[in-house]
Amino acid sequence: MPFEPDILVTNPDDPRVTLVVEAKTHLPNLERTEADLKQYMVRMQVPIGVLITPERLWLYRDSYTTTAPDSVRRIGEYNITNAWRQPPPNQAGFESLVQHWLESLRKRLAPTLPKDLSDALREYVIPAITSGDVRAAHPR
Repeated sequence: MPFEPDILVTNPDDPRVTLVVEAKTHLPNLERTEADLKQYMVRMQVPIGVLITPERLWLYRDSYTTTAPDSVRRIGEYNITNAWRQPPPNQAGFESLVQHWLESLRKRLAPTLPKDLSDALREYVIPAITSGDVRAAHPR
């Protein structure tokens, strides 16, 4: 089955995807999911990617040095547990929760987030969502 991300951020004036998010309540194979995300980023020319579970967030950036997935580098891995006010629900509910959380970042970062995560969000994620449309990539 081909990789299908959960959330996309697009610019209202341009159909290009500026941020792709894969949100999973359980991640049995990080390496495989990471490889699929990188391949998607290269194929669709998406500069920033996020892989997120209820506990961890991985951030990726395409350097565009090649047209292969190895041009996508992992920027960091972060603890995300403090982002949720309540335990994340089932898979579809978690995707919606992550989408609403991304939309809320436009207004302000939660003070409970670790500094390294806040810094990474400010540098890579918030610029994409500030002027973009955050939407589900498929029906939930």
